[in-house]
Amino acid sequence: MELRDLRCFLAVAEERHFGRAAARLYLTQPMVSKAVRRVEQRLGARLVDRSSLPVRLTPMGEIFRRRVDDALRTLDDACADVRRRVAREAGQVRVGYTSGLGPSLVSAAISALHIRHPDLRVQWTSEATARQVADVREGVLDAGIGWLPDLGPGFGSARVGTFAFVALLPAGHPLAGRASLDLAELVRGETVVVWPRGPHPRLYARITDALRHAGGEDIVEAYGSVDDVIARVVDRQGVGISPRGWARQRPVRGVVQVALTGAPDVPVTAFWRADREHEGVRLLVRCLKDVAADSDLAEQL
Repeated sequence: MELRDLRCFLAVAEERHFGRAAARLYLTQPMVSKAVRRVEQRLGARLVDRSSLPVRLTPMGEIFRRRVDDALRTLDDACADVRRRVAREAGQVRVGYTSGLGPSLVSAAISALHIRHPDLRVQWTSEATARQVADVREGVLDAGIGWLPDLGPGFGSARVGTFAFVALLPAGHPLAGRASLDLAELVRGETVVVWPRGPHPRLYARITDALRHAGGEDIVEAYGSVDDVIARVVDRQGVGISPRGWARQRPVRGVVQVALTGAPDVPVTAFWRADREHEGVRLLVRCLKDVAADSDLAEQL
């Protein structure tokens, strides 16, 4: 029986929904459904009652869920312990970060760590915040750096900075010459295009709630990535909004970036497993706080 199939079953058991389980595992819904079917076929028992929403586990499914959950936790802990010991012996720390922080916070941290701790080797991986949380929990990463991580119990965390938003306006727009805009000015009579929900759902919810509170009535979710936001602004389908770090990675002729006021403050958070002591993580967090406090860097987040 494949471990991946068992993890699909557990995700369905916890989410009570095949679609949400698939999103959590970064798989398609048919893939998750087939995985659960394979487990049921191998056992010769029906584990999930699919006749209602949310789906429910059968009595046999509840028994199996408890046993599999315990077994996989033991396996994950064993794997994480070995990875952690190997990393410590190598003087290495594995860190995830959300892509918008790469050119600013992560670049500054790489330089500072090289000067302060030349023997510490840091392996950096760009991932969505939700994926980082899962990888830290499973021991694939030692720490993550992201926006509004949904941590739950068992994690330690530290706020290492705060990032801002910018408005994306087509060149020639009446507001494009402003040094800054209030959120209420941006949404007035405009279609506002926002980056996709998928990679950072909590960040998406935070800004769309703020847009509606400011009076925004026409909010459109982009497809794929923030690049689609920029494309729609170029095509004059609306104005856009983006985290400043993302937007500065993608300067495009015909799109003007204007600082936004009235948008919610969003912390940049470093996080790690609370039950895993790692000297490299402690040094990393201290370094992140120091470089994020630099006034020049703060202007880039």
